[in-house]
Amino acid sequence: MTPEDGQLMQFVAHKPTPDPALARRRAVVDIGSNSVRLVVYNGPLRAPMAICNEKALCGLGRDMADDGSLNALAVADALATLTRFRRLLEEYGDPPTWTIATAAVRHARDGDAFVAAVKKLGYDITVISGAEEAALTALGVVSFEPNATGIAGDMGGGSLELVALSHGQVADTASLRVGALNVMRETRGDVKAAAALIEAALDTVDFLQTKPYDALYSVGGAWRAIARIHMRLRSYPLSVLHHYKMTSAEAVKICNLVSRQSRRSLEDIPGIPRRRIDTLPYAAMVMKSVIRRMAAKTVVVSAGGVREGLLYRMLTEEERAVDPFIAACRFYAERLAPNPAFGEAAAKMVEPLFAGDAERARLRFATSLMIDIGAYFHPDLRGRHAFESALSAPFVGVAHKDRVWMALALFSRHQGRSNAFPNEAAIKLLSHSEQQSAVRFGLALRFAASLAPKVEAPMADCRLELESEKLIFRAPADREALMGETPRRRLDALAAAFDAEAIEIYGS
Repeated sequence: MTPEDGQLMQFVAHKPTPDPALARRRAVVDIGSNSVRLVVYNGPLRAPMAICNEKALCGLGRDMADDGSLNALAVADALATLTRFRRLLEEYGDPPTWTIATAAVRHARDGDAFVAAVKKLGYDITVISGAEEAALTALGVVSFEPNATGIAGDMGGGSLELVALSHGQVADTASLRVGALNVMRETRGDVKAAAALIEAALDTVDFLQTKPYDALYSVGGAWRAIARIHMRLRSYPLSVLHHYKMTSAEAVKICNLVSRQSRRSLEDIPGIPRRRIDTLPYAAMVMKSVIRRMAAKTVVVSAGGVREGLLYRMLTEEERAVDPFIAACRFYAERLAPNPAFGEAAAKMVEPLFAGDAERARLRFATSLMIDIGAYFHPDLRGRHAFESALSAPFVGVAHKDRVWMALALFSRHQGRSNAFPNEAAIKLLSHSEQQSAVRFGLALRFAASLAPKVEAPMADCRLELESEKLIFRAPADREALMGETPRRRLDALAAAFDAEAIEIYGS
């Protein structure tokens, strides 16, 4: 034992209880035409959260030999990366792992030899067909957007998967060999030839023209990079890509910009991997053509794709029926709040006050679950922490404006009414009435949190109601003793937000 080890012993004498969430770890190794990626997930089965997300742009589908064999240097790079990933998986306790290879390996003359080399590293690898890749893309999008209606497009290096979705159900699929790497290789940089190749491939997809689909759900690293450029150009106040929206006109404009830029100009844009830059113009050309063919009105970025589709496919029907947004909020509350049951009790007490706004009932319940996620921070920082958590947490099944609404409500729960917010630009995504409703709900949670802090039992059979110009707190007689100075002051502040008078009514 070294002296340093001896110094540490006093701190490690009492080991923490194992987290049961560790048993829910699972992993996907995705060997694509451009990148090789390892994602280790934890969290709820219905709302998986990546705790390790590492990729290497090996470019298996780049510079393939004339006879259709994989590039030898790319193969060596991929196998070295997979060797590292195998060791990482061992360190993570060898969670259940699904390993897939897509277009480059699927079409390569020596694909079988590559698969054999991967198996020697200890992977149970499956080379999925284009049809299966499209189906998994659909499941991935639906897992994050349960009622998705539109075309899901997964832009890879070797292929483009297109899936027609109707209220979360797959209507049709297509797999086309117009991935960005493939188009670049086949046309040798000839823009006109690339456009012709893309259009000829899209000519074979009847469902792009035969049915009206307003939304294109954008999947894949290249298309996410295009959306990221758009976010930066408009100084968008949120950094989360999932559910970021562009109008079709905005998307076409950014695609035109990207497809016409020189490599040097693209290199000046922060956040774009250098090894993706040469394929980005081709990915932009494909996106533009798909938008035009389907007459899309909106492009929606989806973080759910093939990898998430694999996990979703493993779920039972009962597990699939769980709301992923609510599941994620519960997960956060279980780990960050002193009493996870407190938020649900608060929701039951304050919800009658907002009965006239049924559309936001789900959002209010999710926000209530997060009522105390800032509890272990300094009192002066709790509001800011809760605000930033709502804006940046890896939630799915929720729009950006709803994130901002939750953030504002949680900030108001901790800080009360305020004219200074941590992110004024994000707040401006909400209308005045939306801001007002978020603040009101936050003040209602603030009152609930003061009645019996961190204890849910006293809120049982209590309710807040609005009648005429009176904001009424109804509670059993034995709760009157809990109405001290702080809860009464917060009840008055809540009533003032409704331009109402605070009334307390106690009974048996």
